[in-house]
Amino acid sequence: MRKSAQSIARAFTRRDALKTLGAASAAMASPAIVSKAFAASGEVNVYSWDAYISEDMMQTFEAASGIKVNLSTFGTNNEVLNKLRASKGEGFDIVLPSISSLQSWYDAGAEDGNELLQPIDETRLTAGQINPSIYEKSLDLGASQRGARYGVPFNWGTEGLAFNSEELDLTWETASWNDQWKGEYAGKMAIRPRSGLTSIALMIDGTGKMLDDAYQDEAVAHEVFSKALEFGMDHKPNIKVFWKTAADLTGAFTADGCVVGQSWDGTAINMWKETDGKIRYVSPKEGALTWMDGLCIPSGAVNVDQAYELINFLTSAQGGGMHAVHSGYNSSAIGAEAALDAAAQERFKMIYGPNGEAIANLWWWKPEAGWFSKLRSEYITRWETA
Repeated sequence: MRKSAQSIARAFTRRDALKTLGAASAAMASPAIVSKAFAASGEVNVYSWDAYISEDMMQTFEAASGIKVNLSTFGTNNEVLNKLRASKGEGFDIVLPSISSLQSWYDAGAEDGNELLQPIDETRLTAGQINPSIYEKSLDLGASQRGARYGVPFNWGTEGLAFNSEELDLTWETASWNDQWKGEYAGKMAIRPRSGLTSIALMIDGTGKMLDDAYQDEAVAHEVFSKALEFGMDHKPNIKVFWKTAADLTGAFTADGCVVGQSWDGTAINMWKETDGKIRYVSPKEGALTWMDGLCIPSGAVNVDQAYELINFLTSAQGGGMHAVHSGYNSSAIGAEAALDAAAQERFKMIYGPNGEAIANLWWWKPEAGWFSKLRSEYITRWETA
């Protein structure tokens, strides 16, 4: 897995992606990526992660296509899965779960006797505007089932360490997941329960191999999360805030007095900008947790034509660039980085190294079987409620 992560990291660093700008310039120059055949063609209902799709993005798409975007947001993968499971795949035309979580969708569909997602018709995608390495990597992470693609890669990002630079100084060369657990930060730390136990396991393991094995072997998973839970219980006094949404995380640092903690990169980068560099973000040396979120069409989608039009906009240099600027995350679209300013490029170097050195050590979220998600949730609940 380390080798795969390293090879794809080289393929889509911001620095390298800028080299493809010329090839993407035509797509960036015009909103004509939205087919005229669907102009003024109704609406599309989207269920997205919070802070992913801005008002400007929706207005730009509607102006070009005539299609109105009705946006609802969620905060966890379980939230969107449970909602679609309850509705038997109806209610939305596009959902944006993490690619690695899709195995749970396949399992739930088989268990319920009702498929939750419909296969992607790749002939209707403008796939050439998506970074090819990301497009292929998504298949390894869970975008396919029985030879069919069910998820289109939308973005990727990491979960590393956010910190108050007035209180501590962390750099990509030396920062460790262990830094947030030091005694001097008791009562001043923020962490996401689900990924917190994972980062503890990665920290204890050091190489990530045992954590990788846990996804395939239930006995190993119990061993890994038992050790992580023991550490988490012993160090729970450090935790000020258990966060689950971007708003929770931002409030932890701006209102609740947290000085260090586990953070999504996009949320941390937005805090970095809003606090004039006081709150910063870095990738730990053991490897930042790395995810890829996708665009999927539920089985009960009504506005399927409109869904494909929006997918093609969101994965274009124009739509992807708007997303990157708005969210702070990395778009899957070729050339999206052109929308980022020089300050954003400099932040990227401070997080991952001048030449993206830290990216070679990323730890990718793996496809999750239903038993694994359930097992981990049990340990999370024990940690949160203790």
